[in-house]
Amino acid sequence: MYGLENFYWWYVARRKLAEELLTDEIHGRKSVSILDVGCGTGANMHAFARQGATMGVDTSLDALAYCQKRGIQTIALSGVETLPFGNGTFDIVTALDVLEHTDDDLQALREIRRVTRKDGLLLATVPAYGFLWSEHDEALKHRRRYAAHELRNKLTVTGFEVVRTSYFITTLFFPILALRIWQDLFKNATEPKTSLYVLPGWINSTLIGLLALERRIFHRMNLPFGVSIVALARPRQN
Repeated sequence: MYGLENFYWWYVARRKLAEELLTDEIHGRKSVSILDVGCGTGANMHAFARQGATMGVDTSLDALAYCQKRGIQTIALSGVETLPFGNGTFDIVTALDVLEHTDDDLQALREIRRVTRKDGLLLATVPAYGFLWSEHDEALKHRRRYAAHELRNKLTVTGFEVVRTSYFITTLFFPILALRIWQDLFKNATEPKTSLYVLPGWINSTLIGLLALERRIFHRMNLPFGVSIVALARPRQN
């Protein structure tokens, strides 16, 4: 991840979208506090730090060591189900492809709600559609994939008011579906492999450009299907 995050099309497109959505949320505020749960090796944190004071947590000591290699020190070793922060600590919490790794995603969402301020925002992304399950998911130790209505329901029952959900990575849905089917046909049951293949530079750049155009559409309307789901939600006021 540390070697891919800064240039690989998937990571770049997801990070750019998250930055744009956070910019929309932060506009006009003097300061914000951001928590990135499941911060990984820190590329997202590094980007978010330009928009506000950013804290990151992850369950991997190796990942946190790579965060420090980037010069990031505001990190802690923690799972999302038991966050080491007080109630209502953060203005924004990001959970980018994290919930699918948890044993109990409902508890994870309750804990995120607990540490989010009353007028705060959760930005979450998750992988879409159970029928896209493949060796890639097994290699990444996913527990599940989601449909948009399922994610909305889980946000609602854990105390969030859903602002918006939309699919993303729509333009590449059918090529990725074909890749997953091919990968499943030639699956190695003993050593599952991801589909994060390093592509020739021009293809990688083309995909980044294609998804930049998709983000422009995303900001104007919800996308009807895709490989990923993006959710924005706020703590529900009782």
